[in-house]
Amino acid sequence: MINTLPRITVARLSTRLMPVLLLLPLTVLAPLAAAEESKPHPVKIEGAENLFNGKDLTGWKGNPDLWSVKDGVIHGTTHGHKIKGNTFLILDAGDIEDFHLVYEARCQGNNSGVMYRSLVLDEKKFVMKGYQCDLHPKPSYLAMIYGEKERGIIITRGQKMVIDEAGKKTVISSEKPGAVDTSQWQTYEVICKGNHIVHKLNGKVAIDLTDNFKDRIKKGKIGLQLHAGGAMMVDFRNIQLKRLK
Repeated sequence: MINTLPRITVARLSTRLMPVLLLLPLTVLAPLAAAEESKPHPVKIEGAENLFNGKDLTGWKGNPDLWSVKDGVIHGTTHGHKIKGNTFLILDAGDIEDFHLVYEARCQGNNSGVMYRSLVLDEKKFVMKGYQCDLHPKPSYLAMIYGEKERGIIITRGQKMVIDEAGKKTVISSEKPGAVDTSQWQTYEVICKGNHIVHKLNGKVAIDLTDNFKDRIKKGKIGLQLHAGGAMMVDFRNIQLKRLK
């Protein structure tokens, strides 16, 4: 005798499970998307110069007690050296205005960042002022623009923004950023062309800013940060720079 019950059961189960089946791709894709955002994205810029030779700190200026080359990467640490204020390893080069910068970084304890279009306020203590691509464990702060010793938080990760001459901010769009493990190697990009600045994290746009602020810094130095406060360490490698004009 032919049993027709399985046919009816399957039909009923299919109806009941349909919402679950429809939602399944979202539950599967969400962690995959988050993982992809945390995956280092090697970038090779045609015509770029390497800012680090992988052997020593030739071409850079900073406190030798804090900065060194370890295992082929630039290594900064405040362990055993409590600092009173943020200090930087500064690229010994002329002012840079429009450019495409790529680097890989990882950080443990506190936070770090990369300065660009920045002014050197104290050459002996290696103090800087200007734009910073932040390296921070908080998702919205990672790869944001922080105005070191000036405007503070300018734009956070996931935002597209326009700032007028008076400094008024207009957020064009915004999305919630996912968590990224900053203690592991991640790839960062900074692209500056006139008043337009884009940061990328592992190949994905992190911030998009049109900055028309009348007092914005238009050109300056590049620097790597060690942050005051709790003991920390930070590593940098594969630093590439292409000047756009």
